[in-house]
Amino acid sequence: MKSTHICVLFLAVCGFVSLFASSTSDLQLPSIDQLQRLAFTAEKGSATSSLPYAELSTARRLFVAYGVESKAVAQYRDPILTRGPQGEAIFKSVSPAVVAVVVGSLDKDNNFDPKGLGTGAVVDARGFILTNWHVINGYRGALVFLKPSGNPDIAKAQAFGAKVIYEDSKVDLALLKMINPPATLHSLTVGDIGQVQIVEDIHIIGHPHGNFWSYSTGVVSQVRDGYTWSYDDGSNHEAKVLQLQTAINPGNSGGPVVDDSGHILGLVAMSQEGQNLNYAIAADVIKRFLSTGMQMSSRGAQVSEASLAPQQLLSGKLSDGMPVSKAVYTDAVLYEVRRRDGTRLGIVAKFSDGTVLNAWQPDMDGNFESWSVDLADGRRLVATASNGFLAGISQTQTAASLSR
Repeated sequence: MKSTHICVLFLAVCGFVSLFASSTSDLQLPSIDQLQRLAFTAEKGSATSSLPYAELSTARRLFVAYGVESKAVAQYRDPILTRGPQGEAIFKSVSPAVVAVVVGSLDKDNNFDPKGLGTGAVVDARGFILTNWHVINGYRGALVFLKPSGNPDIAKAQAFGAKVIYEDSKVDLALLKMINPPATLHSLTVGDIGQVQIVEDIHIIGHPHGNFWSYSTGVVSQVRDGYTWSYDDGSNHEAKVLQLQTAINPGNSGGPVVDDSGHILGLVAMSQEGQNLNYAIAADVIKRFLSTGMQMSSRGAQVSEASLAPQQLLSGKLSDGMPVSKAVYTDAVLYEVRRRDGTRLGIVAKFSDGTVLNAWQPDMDGNFESWSVDLADGRRLVATASNGFLAGISQTQTAASLSR
């Protein structure tokens, strides 16, 4: 039978302009304007390059996703609950361990198209997040937003890069690992499926239709073993599930179904046509999945993001003699700046929509540890990275121009 993904689809537009150059501890990267004014000559041989085009493209997508979604998250306010003191207590204890999971890509007009806004549950304070396979299918990682407290503002929206470390398409589950998670991270415990009772009260927190951290309640209608379903993309699935009588909408995918003690009984997955025909992956399936997945450090089958060969590869020098390589791609121009001793200083990349990324402080493996970009609305986004994957993203109120 066909089911509907419980993840929201929507379009958003976010433009970028270049305003600055980023500094390192000893030297500063030149601005994009300085680099564009340099004279370059064609390098001999074929147009090959060591510049990390795929890494830069991935970072760009995460930055744009943050620029779009941080505005929406900043509008969030804790709901006024009407389910009595028990519902309020469940929401207060569980919601800090519920995250928003954002994946997406850039469309033909270089605008960010969030392909899915799903929900995730923190199942370990080290940064392990449980969500649905169909939420992250086709992506190496996602941008994860933590629940804001009080009256949030854009500048304090907390988001972290998270890589997919394990997935099981058959049971529609995926495990993410946050990069450099905060020291104080709330997590949930998976409950005992044997204790689930028909008509037992359950509580769900998710992001239906982009309404962040919404609370709903209901009951367990039935526990169904060996349940099969399929999605519109043709994928087929089978697992023990909880049939739920509650309100489920797009955006709830990956949201925890908890009991009155706040323990996870299931993970929201899909709904069938008809009233209150909603299903969640059962707790015992989740436990088996986590027992394997939490031993993983990286995904078993990575989505290919091989670096593409540039159309042109050019070379030039700054006024102080530092060499610069210029690689021209269909949608971007990448400049790699090296010190006079040949060691890498950093990269400045300008994409066709005006987005300018700066990456610097390479580690021993050549992965850049510091990243930044300026948004058209004047916000500056900065990020750290770990093992080549963008980690925590933050922002300042204004963008200032730095000169070398």
